Amino acid sequence: MNTMTKISRAVSKTILLMMIFAFALTFKTYAAEILWDSYEVPATRQKPRLVDNADLLTDSEETALLQKLDATSEKWQSNIAILTVNSHNGPIQDYADDYFDYNGFCSEYNESGILFMLSMEDREWAISSSGSAQYAFTDYGQDYLFNEMRGDLSDGDYYDAFNTYVEQCDRLLYAYSQGTPVDVGVKPPKTTSDILGYLVGSIAVGLVVALFPILKMKSDLKTVKMAGNAAGYAKGKLHMSIQQDRFVRKTLSKTEIPRDNGSSNGSRGGGFGGGSTLHTSSSGHSHGGSHGHF
Repeated sequence: MNTMTKISRAVSKTILLMMIFAFALTFKTYAAEILWDSYEVPATRQKPRLVDNADLLTDSEETALLQKLDATSEKWQSNIAILTVNSHNGPIQDYADDYFDYNGFCSEYNESGILFMLSMEDREWAISSSGSAQYAFTDYGQDYLFNEMRGDLSDGDYYDAFNTYVEQCDRLLYAYSQGTPVDVGVKPPKTTSDILGYLVGSIAVGLVVALFPILKMKSDLKTVKMAGNAAGYAKGKLHMSIQQDRFVRKTLSKTEIPRDNGSSNGSRGGGFGGGSTLHTSSSGHSHGGSHGHF
């Protein structure tokens, strides 16, 4: 009987330890995934503009990127933030909205801001915009923004992808400040570096194109010799005994030019009708946004 009692107690202890371990693991995971203290919107921002919980960046990369995020945010008076996690609870769009709200990013700049979030477990991404940034980053603009990052994200070059994010946010916010947010039919404005790049490239191409005929002419001139008369240039004579103009036929082609009636059947999945699609987060704040996999 004592033996059975001992076995029973041992089994009970094992089960209890397993339950404690499972609870601790669940609590640890939950605590790691919920990155805000409460479900109340604080009066001040609680987090830096870069939180790399998935540890995708080196310390030096984090420092350089955070400086860039802070400078660009101050420049446009709009929070530009990045969040990386290993996993998250619930739909990623809801998580991104809640992270922005419950960490007080909407407490600055009249609620204006944009967050880019990566969740590595399922390789998901989300964009959450707020305030005037909802209209600076249209549905089409968000698609453009992610496509600029897509290649580096797929290759695991996260630092380059995040730098592109900040640079393109700067570009799209500039376009919005000029009254022409990037949208269907509106291309991103050229930056000074773009213009300088095109100028240098044009000059280089022009020099290369001009160089070949010059070198060819130089090569041909090596065979030129002094001639005593022009006889060498006379290869024969041209006699035109008959001159006649003849009308053959007349052809007229017509092509109807399609009219633009201003309508669009675009959708978030395969096209865009222009503007921003908005939704309300759990805190009651309005957000723009998009999400997907990379």
